Amino acid sequence: MTGDTMPGSGEKLSKDLTVAEFRQFRDYIHQHSGIYLEESKTDSLRISLLARATRIECVGWDAYFEVLARDEREFRELMSLITINETSFFRFPGQFDALREVVLPEIAEARASENRTLRMWSAGCSTGEEPYSIAMTFLDSGLETAGWRGEVFGTDVSTKALGVAKAGIYPARAVAGLPDDVVTRHFVGVDDSFRVAAHARGLVDFGYHNLIKEPYPLALMGNWDVIFCRNVTIYFKLESTRRVVQNFHNSLNEGGYLFIGHSETLTTISDRFDPVEVGGVFLYRKASVRRVHAIPPVAVREIRSKRRADTTVPGTPNPRSTPSPQTPVTGPGDPLAPVRIHVAAGRPKEALAELEALLILEAGNTEARLLAAHLFADAGDYDRALDECQRALDVNPLLPGARYLLGVIHQRQGDVTRAVSELKKTIYIDPEYVLAHLNLGNIYKADGRFSDACRAYENALRALDKNPEGEWTLFLGGWTADVVVKTCERSLLECRKATGIA
Repeated sequence: MTGDTMPGSGEKLSKDLTVAEFRQFRDYIHQHSGIYLEESKTDSLRISLLARATRIECVGWDAYFEVLARDEREFRELMSLITINETSFFRFPGQFDALREVVLPEIAEARASENRTLRMWSAGCSTGEEPYSIAMTFLDSGLETAGWRGEVFGTDVSTKALGVAKAGIYPARAVAGLPDDVVTRHFVGVDDSFRVAAHARGLVDFGYHNLIKEPYPLALMGNWDVIFCRNVTIYFKLESTRRVVQNFHNSLNEGGYLFIGHSETLTTISDRFDPVEVGGVFLYRKASVRRVHAIPPVAVREIRSKRRADTTVPGTPNPRSTPSPQTPVTGPGDPLAPVRIHVAAGRPKEALAELEALLILEAGNTEARLLAAHLFADAGDYDRALDECQRALDVNPLLPGARYLLGVIHQRQGDVTRAVSELKKTIYIDPEYVLAHLNLGNIYKADGRFSDACRAYENALRALDKNPEGEWTLFLGGWTADVVVKTCERSLLECRKATGIA
């Protein structure tokens, strides 16, 4: 990197990017986001890199790469520049017609009467037009007037785009092509711009999520009725796309729908969905074999309730620094360091290979067993996950994490009785294991046992106040404790209404 000096000290940062430098940054970005930039994108990447490296006054490209590799915030800032946020309201209208006329009514009709919430996820939501369009479509379906509640969650890898989405204010050209009645119902004029009306904004939450790098934690990944991921995976290589689609399949309720770009197909990616044609639009439905009950991820935002004002949750763990199966926290002599690095980089096969080698030498390493169980469960290999949990319990029968994971796996297999048993054992061993209380509440709520569900959610909130950084945080993955608080509070409110308390 000869000739590169600090900006302002005589010479400027080199504006050229060699082939080797491009590939170094390209490969790092691919490894940590799944986005693969062809060499034709060299100039585009160079401009983004130059903007960020100059902003933080790096000496050269090697210095900037060092910053990028150690600073997650800088990686997110760079991704905000790299990602192409091309979107619009009601893009590909036929899909929203299908959502309104067929998909949502079908899911509602099949739903047990006591659970009247429809949850929809916009993955790769960019500046928010798609999740707001989903919310407006729900409102126009008539289901709200029939007593249904809609929840929409928008996620993206670009923090800059998410800032626009959360504001919900768009230039006049953004609504210029919409029917007048849609603009009248769902937007409010603000100077020369338009803001999404409060009744639609109130249904939508936003949060950061990296489809490749961020985990889909077992406790928080499920219970979606509809997932939109349109024209996002076109930036991924085939292996990454298959992994993302598999995670979507795991995250959907049975009978739920996946919406992809109108020019995309799952033909060579996955055979686990049933293709469905609705009015000339092809959608993908998860087959209905058994019902899986779990809690959904919701947006991470400040908790504004009175409860938060009275009982602040201290020490909320940063998901990037929590020593979890999903987080690369290492230390001197940590035998699991290579495993955690593979997990963080989205290489589960390599991580399991490292674990198998380690367990040959350290068969009694319960942390390694639990991590292996978590990886097998994430991959849907529940038999091997259960076996690893049992092996860990053979060493330490009072290992709450293993009991909890057993409960979640049984829950996902549809064996509610055994799930409840293991979750209760978890609480017996560790009364402040927040996620065990939360999942019990979830099961009770799904079964219409609203009083029991209320107690479980209340216990979860009390446990979180007492133990905000306990072992239970190992299974939070990429989410924060605020997610659990908000989920509990929403579910508690629904159950209290069902019992006539609220």
